[in-house]
Amino acid sequence: MNQIAKVAAQAPAHVPPELVRDFQFQNLPGAAVDAVQAAADSVRGGPEIFYALNVRHGAQDNWVVTTHELIREVFQNTELFSSKGGANFSALLGETWDLLPLEVDPPEHDKWRVLMNPVFSPKRMKAVEADIKATAAKLVDGVLAKGEAEFVGDFSEVFPVAIFLSLMGLPLDQTARFLEWENGILHSDDMETRIASARAINDYLLGVIAERRKTPTDDLVSYILAQGVDGREVTDQEALGVCFLLFVAGLDTVTATLGFIFKHLAEHPEHQQQLRDKPELIPDAIEELMRAYPIVVSSRLVTRDADFHGVRMKKGDRVTLATMLAGRDAGEFPDPDVVDFAREKVNHISFAAGPHRCIGSHLARREMRVAVEEWLSRVPPFKVKPGETPVTHAIGVFGVDYLPLAW
Repeated sequence: MNQIAKVAAQAPAHVPPELVRDFQFQNLPGAAVDAVQAAADSVRGGPEIFYALNVRHGAQDNWVVTTHELIREVFQNTELFSSKGGANFSALLGETWDLLPLEVDPPEHDKWRVLMNPVFSPKRMKAVEADIKATAAKLVDGVLAKGEAEFVGDFSEVFPVAIFLSLMGLPLDQTARFLEWENGILHSDDMETRIASARAINDYLLGVIAERRKTPTDDLVSYILAQGVDGREVTDQEALGVCFLLFVAGLDTVTATLGFIFKHLAEHPEHQQQLRDKPELIPDAIEELMRAYPIVVSSRLVTRDADFHGVRMKKGDRVTLATMLAGRDAGEFPDPDVVDFAREKVNHISFAAGPHRCIGSHLARREMRVAVEEWLSRVPPFKVKPGETPVTHAIGVFGVDYLPLAW
């Protein structure tokens, strides 16, 4: 029996053998060099929907939807595709609380979204732009005279984290510890490490919540506790669900995207020069680079037996939504592997779509724009350091582990 037949034999009875593939993001050929391209290449020419065992770390068996149109449809159809347990961090601890508002569906989702919208509104994010610029400038100043930097450790890990910890009211001197927990829960393929990281985040945040109940401050945690929902006080478990989501998302996603953006600019000097000559193109360039290098892999729970575009799905099945497959879909974006800052239609879903579209998108866009502006206005033309090779990963949130730059 060949490998494909062995894998097909392990699939549920309702899954046709011809739709089963031996597919895991973290093991794709080339994932350590260009994770996004490896993921996109791996599904081309195959079925639009297939079934994979252990598709993501954590031994999850999922349907994988591969086109922009179908991924958007799943994101938007919350009646058939529930967000319940999408990240499932609480299950690592043997608990059942939800990440809020990510893991609840409308109408329950809506009250939590309304609670959080003012915190990340465009107006609020504009008000913190001076702090964002100052943080970026300080970090650039720290490496400028050296003529080189390891971009991840020297900038992309530190920059968005400093901004977000300030919003959350968490201590900057604990950044290294927070990043260790973050990497453990999101990027480790060792279950004991993931559980230990989840427990550390859980216990720390519960301590912060208890402290803010006693002594409120002008930070996000205090805001959540003060607002309440449904005319009542937010419980500790609910506050934990909101804070855990913000902690995990706020410390990793912008870091990962910046890694891919600067890797591309270092490897494509013509694009770097284009933005140096016309900095007004930077906002459009960021949208195009987000299309070309999405990082998030989400999942949804099938709520009832259904036929989805000719594929029989059963209640309880899980569906993987990989934004890197949507962004590199030739059916939606002509020449998807070509990065074109003048592309007319950049209707990407790298921030997801539907009710769960990323609430922090305004902050993320501002951070990315400022980072590119500061580097291109202050640092001479940079490239990957000669003799070195960047390293990327496709475990959890896709990202860049190592990016040595020189100028």
